[in-house]
Amino acid sequence: MIRKFLLSTAAITALSTTALAADLPSRAPPPVYIPPPAFTWTGVYIGGTVGYAEGFHNYTDVGYYDYGSTRQDQSQGFIGGGQIGINFQTGSFVYGLETDFSGLTNKSTNNAYYSYYDQYYDTHKINWLGTTRGRIGLAVDRTLLYFTAGVAYGNFSDSRGANYFGEGYSYHDWNSSTTKIGWVAGLGLEYAVTPNWTIKGEALYANLGSTTTNLQSSYNYSSQYNARFQDSVAIIRAGFNYKFDLFGAPAPVVAKY
Repeated sequence: MIRKFLLSTAAITALSTTALAADLPSRAPPPVYIPPPAFTWTGVYIGGTVGYAEGFHNYTDVGYYDYGSTRQDQSQGFIGGGQIGINFQTGSFVYGLETDFSGLTNKSTNNAYYSYYDQYYDTHKINWLGTTRGRIGLAVDRTLLYFTAGVAYGNFSDSRGANYFGEGYSYHDWNSSTTKIGWVAGLGLEYAVTPNWTIKGEALYANLGSTTTNLQSSYNYSSQYNARFQDSVAIIRAGFNYKFDLFGAPAPVVAKY
């Protein structure tokens, strides 16, 4: 009798526990971590740069008193401007196009040479410089090492004067302002601080070639001669870019259970 009672009690307890468990809410599955989308360099960007510029200026007289003489001068100054560009990324390979425009403070004056009668001086100034360049590089996550090359164009002011017997007054003053086109090449390193903001540093060399200019004297308008000016500039600068997502934000990943 006691045995039957115990068995009945156990059976009722088991059935009650099963029914109670069936009424409880089901346990939610553990959350699944969805990693953020991988960083990409693909996109349109706009930014600015500032840095140091070293100008190299060669002057050759091709038709006056000191026919054939050549002078080499250098100028130092700051460069600052802005740029806009576009990048595409395929795997670790990044390629794109960038154009920039900058103003410069470079100016040099050389007044330490003489002809038989006169003391001559040259002045060279870089007014502005622009480039349109292709970029190709290798990306390691948020770091991009790139090579860049393309077309450079800039405006240069060159002048030459002569002091009679070095006595301090100028009887000739020739001036020329020329916009030139040449080539540019360099290397750069860029790092993405956030998905949209990047910082960079780059070194460029632009060669604007040579131009032969007919210079008119401001003292004697019948006095003219031809001078050849060759200009180039080396640049080291740092900058920043803001990158816009070219195709919008990536679609969210939906977790499946």
